[in-house]
Amino acid sequence: MAMFALACSISLDLTAPLYYKAIANGLALPYSDATLSLLLDNLKHLAFIYTGVWFSWRLLEIAIVPLDGGGINLLEKRCFDVLKKQKHIFFENRFSGSLIKQANRFSRSFEIIMDWFLFQFFMNSLAVIISFSIFYQQQPQFAFYFMCWVIMFITWNIVYSIWKMRFDQAVAAADSIVGGVFSDAISNIFVVKSFAMEQKEQTHINDASDEVYRKKKIAWFFTFLSFAVQGIMTFGIELLLVYLMIQKWKSGNFEIGEFVLFQSIMIILIQRLWEFGRNIRTLFTALADASEMAEVFRQDDLEVDAKTASDQTIQQGAIDFKHLYFSYHRDQQHHIFKDFCLQIKAGEKVALVGQSGSGKSSLTKLLFRFLEPQQGIISFDGINAKDFTLQSLRQQISMVPQQPDLFHRSIRDNITLGNTVSETALITAAQHANCLEFINGLPEKFDTLVGERGVKLSGGERQRIAIARAFLEDAPIVVLDEATSALDSLTEKQIQTAIFDLIKTKTAIIIAHRLSTILKMDRIIVLENGKIIEQGTHQELLANKNKYYAMWQHQSNDFLIE
Repeated sequence: MAMFALACSISLDLTAPLYYKAIANGLALPYSDATLSLLLDNLKHLAFIYTGVWFSWRLLEIAIVPLDGGGINLLEKRCFDVLKKQKHIFFENRFSGSLIKQANRFSRSFEIIMDWFLFQFFMNSLAVIISFSIFYQQQPQFAFYFMCWVIMFITWNIVYSIWKMRFDQAVAAADSIVGGVFSDAISNIFVVKSFAMEQKEQTHINDASDEVYRKKKIAWFFTFLSFAVQGIMTFGIELLLVYLMIQKWKSGNFEIGEFVLFQSIMIILIQRLWEFGRNIRTLFTALADASEMAEVFRQDDLEVDAKTASDQTIQQGAIDFKHLYFSYHRDQQHHIFKDFCLQIKAGEKVALVGQSGSGKSSLTKLLFRFLEPQQGIISFDGINAKDFTLQSLRQQISMVPQQPDLFHRSIRDNITLGNTVSETALITAAQHANCLEFINGLPEKFDTLVGERGVKLSGGERQRIAIARAFLEDAPIVVLDEATSALDSLTEKQIQTAIFDLIKTKTAIIIAHRLSTILKMDRIIVLENGKIIEQGTHQELLANKNKYYAMWQHQSNDFLIE
C-alpha cells in the first residue's frame, strides 16, 4: 500500500511539469480566447494532479503506521526471543546495558532502513525512470547526459558509503561500550558510593565517551567530504543542462515551455537525489547500528530442546551424573570435570563442599542445563536430561541462590513469578520463609515495589523472598546455594527449620560455604578440582581426618561455629 501510494505521488508530481510546459508556451503567445481556454484546461489538469497527490499521501499515512510501527513492535519481540535463547555463558561475557542498547538500536534501525527504502530508493528509482522517459521524449541528448550523471551520482554514494561503513561500525561498537560502562556503574551505584569511586567511574565513563566522540569526528569528516563531492556533481549537471538549453535556443530549436519543463523536473530530482546522497549516510549508520544485534541473531549455539524432548515429569527426584566430561574451553584441554560420576538417591539431602573453583557452581549449572557436558549423561529418575524440554526440567528444580536478584516489581510478583496463586498459598509460603512479618510492616504489604534488583530490601529480606519462591514452587528437587548466608543468627536458626520442612520429602543439593549449616545432611560430598575426594556423613568425615576434617577445624577455630 505504501509503495503504491508513493508510486502514484511521484508519478503525478513529475507529470505536472508537462502541463506547466504547455502553460508557459501559452503565456508566451499573444492573448486569445483559444489560448485562454488552453491555459484554463491545463490548470484544471493540474488541479486533478494535486488532488491525486494529496490522496496518495493520505493513503501512505494509513500504511506507514502498521509498516514502521508494526515492524519495530515485531522486532522488539524478536530481539528478546533471540536473547532468551542464548546460553548462560553468553550473558556472563557481555554487559546487559550493551545488549539492551544493541536491541534498541536494532529495532529502531528498521524504521530508518524502511523509510530509506521507500522514500529514497523506491521513490528516487521511480523518479529517475519517469524523468528519463520525459526527457527522452523531449530531448534525447539531454536524457543521455542526465542518465550518465544519475549513474555516476548513485555509484559514488553507494561505493563511498560502503567504504565508510567501517567507521560507522566503529562508532556503534564504541557507543555500545559506553552503554555497558554506564549500566555497570549505575547497577553498582551502592559500591561506587560506598568506596567513594564517583570520580574514578566518572573518568571511566568520560574516557569511553571521548572514544566515541573521537570515532564520530572521523566518521563525520568522511560524511562531509561526501557532501562536498555531491554538491560539485549537482551544480555541474545543472550548469551543463542550462548550457545545452542555451545552445538549443541559439539554434532556434527550443521552446520556453521546455525550459520550464526541464527546470521543474531537475529541481525535483536534484532535491530528491541530494536527499538520497545525504540519507545514504543515515542508511549505513542504521546498518552499522543494527549489525551488532544482527550478529546475535546469527548465533547458532543456542539453548534449544532436542527433537526428541518432551515435557517429562520427575516423580521421585533421583539424580545421576554419569561419566561427565566438561570444560569451559573449546580445546577441552582443561576439564572442570573428567569422568565425573555421582548418584543422588530420591529424597537424599546432599551437601557439596570445597574451595572456590572446585566445581560446585559448575555442577549446579550443568544440573539446570545452563551448561552442557562435552561427554556423559545427567539423568533424573533414569530419564536423560536432554529428553526433557528445558522449561519442564527447570520448572521441577527450585533454586535459592546466595545472592538473589529480584525484579523491579511487587513482592507478590517476585514470589509468585507471574503464576496465579491463591492468597492463602502466598501467605503460607511467606510464613514458612519467615518473611510475612516484615512484608506486613511495609506500606503496601505484598504490593510494595522492591526497586531494581530489590535494592529497597535488605540482603536478608531478599534472601527470604527467594526462599518463599521455593516453598511456593514445591518442586521435587531443591538447590540451595548457602541460602541462609545473608540472614542474622536468630533468623538463620528460624529459617533452617523451615528449610528442612521444605526439603523433607524432596531431593536437596546444598552448596555449603559454612560447614555449620550442613551437619544434618544425609551425605556430604567434598570436591577438589572437579573430583570427589571424600564423601559421607559429618561424623564419618570428621573421623577420617582428611580434607573435610581440616576445613572443619579451620572454620570452627577461626570463624563460625555457634
